[in-house]
Amino acid sequence: MIRTLSAPEAGAATQEQRQFRAFVKDDATRQVVDQVVGELAIASASVHKGGIAEATRMLGEQRSPRLLVVDISGVELPLSAVNELAEVCEPGVTVIAIGDRNDVGLFRDLVNNGVSDYLVKPISPTLIQKSLLNVVESATQGRQSDRRGRLVAVAGARGGVGSTMLATGVAWSIANRRRRRVALVDLDLQFGTVALALDLEPSPGLREALEHPGRIDALFVERAMVRQSDTLYVLSGEESLGDPVTADTSSLDILLKELRNKFHYVVVDLPRQVSPATQHVLQAATNLILVTDLSLAGMRDTLRQLSLLPVANAACHVSVVANRIGEHREGEIARKEFEAAIGRPIDVLVPFDPRSVAAATNVGRPVVDQRGKVAAAVQQVTERIAGASTAPAPRRGLRLWPLGKR
Repeated sequence: MIRTLSAPEAGAATQEQRQFRAFVKDDATRQVVDQVVGELAIASASVHKGGIAEATRMLGEQRSPRLLVVDISGVELPLSAVNELAEVCEPGVTVIAIGDRNDVGLFRDLVNNGVSDYLVKPISPTLIQKSLLNVVESATQGRQSDRRGRLVAVAGARGGVGSTMLATGVAWSIANRRRRRVALVDLDLQFGTVALALDLEPSPGLREALEHPGRIDALFVERAMVRQSDTLYVLSGEESLGDPVTADTSSLDILLKELRNKFHYVVVDLPRQVSPATQHVLQAATNLILVTDLSLAGMRDTLRQLSLLPVANAACHVSVVANRIGEHREGEIARKEFEAAIGRPIDVLVPFDPRSVAAATNVGRPVVDQRGKVAAAVQQVTERIAGASTAPAPRRGLRLWPLGKR
């Protein structure tokens, strides 16, 4: 009896993402894989001639499939090759390696680096079919290793310090210059301006997700998000002022997990008001961009935010960004005095340049998408989150989140 292989979220697949891809070097293995693809009736599948190097090159330009088979035969440093592949794979991809070395140590090293299974040549149709079905079952039952995208929270120490400008700039830069898939979430459903800053129409989907957690799945998230580019997707709202939104933390947790399984970075622009929802995001965040100004109130509230993190989320990597530097030259606190008061250095200073910021905002264009000191400073913040860019110019291909454990 022929069984059908269905990925856990096959119903939510988009046309641009394949369900299955294989890269094999020899004709005998390719024939076996082709046979299994037919027997399991795998939709949207392709088998390519080549090994892990070819897979890395191709997936650097295209979206990762949900299931990926790669041939590591003859590779001198297979773990290094797997790590290079990890740089161009989305968080939710499942990888099976095929090789010519019958080595238990290699098998363990590959699994520890995020590979789901390792098969030794020559492989039979029964062997690879069993492996594919096992990894799909593991994914369905949630037994795969945790390979989720980073959760970046952006918070203002106080109102009006430009946290939304930083959130949109960092998200846009990672998505469009690093070519990684980014979800930008505006948790201020009534006064948020993320969609406005990117010239997008807000969607009612965020409110539905927060109030009806049972509806959250890959297909719902895909439909609720607004696409800014092929790598940047926005989830925001513009709800009535007379109809407050109550965000349940369990709903938010489900939503963030779904997003982190699909995107390399989830950037959340937090509202100024302290709530269980904002605290929940801070507790789960891998990175925090804390935006302030060099005022007395900014110093006080920055110190209060920083004192909360060691208890709430000691593992979170914090970047303190001082914005609008030079707006009030006579009233600003000196940088050294500010740093002494908060007990740590300011990581990035963003100069005050109302002309360039207003010009970009008024046309729905991120300030980082232009030249100038503000754009350069936002790029510094981006590098603290995503690392220094080694390419002299933006690549067309996706640069994706590692599949290994962090």
